[in-house]
Amino acid sequence: MDSTLETRTSDIAEHLTTLQSLVSSALTKAMKAFEDLDFELANEAGTVSDQIEQLHHLVEDDIFDAVSKHQPTGPDLRRLISYSNTSSCLHKIGRYANKIMKIVQLCEGLDHFKELVSLPYLAELAISAVDASMRAVFDEDLSEIDEIEKLEAQSDSEAVDMFEEIAEYLSRRKDISKLAMYYIIVGRYFERAADQALRIAESAIYTISGERKKLGLAYKEEAQGMLD
Repeated sequence: MDSTLETRTSDIAEHLTTLQSLVSSALTKAMKAFEDLDFELANEAGTVSDQIEQLHHLVEDDIFDAVSKHQPTGPDLRRLISYSNTSSCLHKIGRYANKIMKIVQLCEGLDHFKELVSLPYLAELAISAVDASMRAVFDEDLSEIDEIEKLEAQSDSEAVDMFEEIAEYLSRRKDISKLAMYYIIVGRYFERAADQALRIAESAIYTISGERKKLGLAYKEEAQGMLD
């Protein structure tokens, strides 16, 4: 890699690090706002959402500029493609967090009908999976891939358990349908965030090996086998 391209790639990696930090913070705040039904915190989320949008587009522009000016090949090109995919995944996660904040704003006049256990756990799983997948991308180290897959599988399983629990509540109470629906939607967004972490991990594999691998299938097959 020539020195100029190396500098540009390093700058892009720094932007991605900042983007990751913003996204993880947005997920944490989204969970806190929903847990406390904190409308003020939800209303403040727009600024972070705008920062995520701007930084994602900055990364996209920087990558396009680096490719067009330096015409990288081999590992250098794969790394930039991986960074582009990673930025796209983080951008989607940021939008999930923003959507949760908007749901909080719709909850005025509502109160939680159960202690929130699954949703904070789903948020924790998503953030942990993103952190691990970003380490795989930046360190170009695949040693945590299995752990990322496990975190995503745990997210899927916890979401299913939560949906079943809410269905049980709905069978007994008819006055909670709106908030129950919000629980399901918020849980789904956190589960999707964990899914995006897998996509980031797949980018790390592509950077190192040049192969495109679909992650998560082994644990999904294992879970399905337990149900059969």
